[in-house]
Amino acid sequence: MENYPGKKEKNLLPSALSFFPILLFLFFSTNFLLADSTSKKIESNSPPEHLNGYFLRHILKNTENIVLSPAHWTDNDWLSAGLASIATVAFLPVDNSIHKWVVDEESSASHSMARAFSTVGSPTILLGLVTTGYLFGEICGQTKTRQAFLLSAESLLITEIFVQVGKIGFGRARPYAGEGAFSFHPLSFQGKWQSFPSGHAAAAWSLASCLASSTNSLALKISLYSLASGISLSRVLLDKHFASDVVAASLLGFFIGKKIGQPLHQIKNKPQISMITGPGIIAFSLNYSY
Repeated sequence: MENYPGKKEKNLLPSALSFFPILLFLFFSTNFLLADSTSKKIESNSPPEHLNGYFLRHILKNTENIVLSPAHWTDNDWLSAGLASIATVAFLPVDNSIHKWVVDEESSASHSMARAFSTVGSPTILLGLVTTGYLFGEICGQTKTRQAFLLSAESLLITEIFVQVGKIGFGRARPYAGEGAFSFHPLSFQGKWQSFPSGHAAAAWSLASCLASSTNSLALKISLYSLASGISLSRVLLDKHFASDVVAASLLGFFIGKKIGQPLHQIKNKPQISMITGPGIIAFSLNYSY
């Protein structure tokens, strides 16, 4: 068994606490759902516009739809799932070789760059980005902006649920544990045995694909996917995940984000008039989303 200095193992408590936000969300969202039984029907083409009970119910409905979606998949859906599985499995035979290369060829420059990308892909930073985007849309009266970032938050949360289930269910040992790419400890809460799939990669691609659905700008789409690619690669270079962990997570996040962001394609651009009031000030603004 190999041992690599400087690699710290997570204990049981932090791993268990990773589920706390999800449990808290489910608790409050269930209360919202039960408290308003007369609310309008949740439809896939009716994205939320504000952070309210409808937004939480929308998350629950989309989570249910994604879980049950294989029963309604078309031939193209099964083909996509098959190709994604093949792409993941293709990396399994070379996972150990890539890991060894990363350890042997590690340089300070590449490590620093990988750490920067990894930091950007942390849950705190991504949540801050989504929150900032939503507040901007709320303050400026930009409906499409609010919807884009609310659906991005929804995509991140749903992706995280799948990631945590996979991490604990598979219990795959991380590269730095020195157990090899085929060591599994199912139903484990220990951080060193939660390699599959990569949470950073899944979150980055989920956010990128969902936001990309809200714009026709090729430059912005390239920027979003380039950033997601950098975050994914950083997790391998930092020896936190095997290559197959990152490939599977990236595909998972991409498809969830694309599914959640789908309604944004159906939103028609239209001018909006909003009123801003303050001490001795009344102003009107005309906004156009594009």
